[in-house]
Amino acid sequence: MQYTSPCRPPEARTLLRVIALQQALEEVATQSDFLAWAVGPLQDVLPHASMACGVLRTDREGVVLRRVLQQGWPPGYFDALTLDGGRFRSPVIGRWALQRQPQIVHAEDTASLGDTRWHEVFHDMGLHNMAAHGVLDHTSRSASYFCLSRMEDTPGEQTEALLRLLTPHMALALQRALFAEEAGTDNQPAWLQRLTERERVVLHWMCQGKTNWEIARICGRSEHTIKNQVESVRQKLRVSNRTQACAMASDVDLLTQAG
Repeated sequence: MQYTSPCRPPEARTLLRVIALQQALEEVATQSDFLAWAVGPLQDVLPHASMACGVLRTDREGVVLRRVLQQGWPPGYFDALTLDGGRFRSPVIGRWALQRQPQIVHAEDTASLGDTRWHEVFHDMGLHNMAAHGVLDHTSRSASYFCLSRMEDTPGEQTEALLRLLTPHMALALQRALFAEEAGTDNQPAWLQRLTERERVVLHWMCQGKTNWEIARICGRSEHTIKNQVESVRQKLRVSNRTQACAMASDVDLLTQAG
């Protein structure tokens, strides 16, 4: 990956399109709105076939994905790169966390990042011409992060400059879209209200690292029943896997909320 600072500023016509994009983001209220913006207006400035974005937490042990929104991203990518304990491996996110600068990745550069598994997944799933950037929240522990791949044009300085301009506005819109439903009633997040009492208990034990078999023994139910409830939890929380479900639940005492 090559980084050049300062980046060459976009030309005037491109800046006008960026301003229009920023204004369009102010109308984004839901996840569907955000995806429509990404596959519509954003394509005019940064053409891409795949986008993944979301909220993540970084610490010394790595990255935890809290919420993920994706469009055209390869199925199975996140599961393939999630480690035991729920940490997500990505040298691109890791480098961004250190530099806080836009990240540009070309297919021929991936081996040099030092993560063989990530390099293999990147190529096996047909990703290329990747550009990514993020914005830290006020605590500097969580971040809104955006990654575009399969870009039509080879990303470079112009792409970096555009990401610097757009990412803060994208972060506000993404937070609004992802968490618009989080403010429920009775001091409970809306996603928690969607779960049945048994599903909350299952989610609690998922967060403790228990397998479906172990949860079945604890709850006195069949493993098949627990598997179905885990899938129901995943669908109701609108996440791709149990790691993301547990990340959402990390700040909630699920057992005290049951019933």
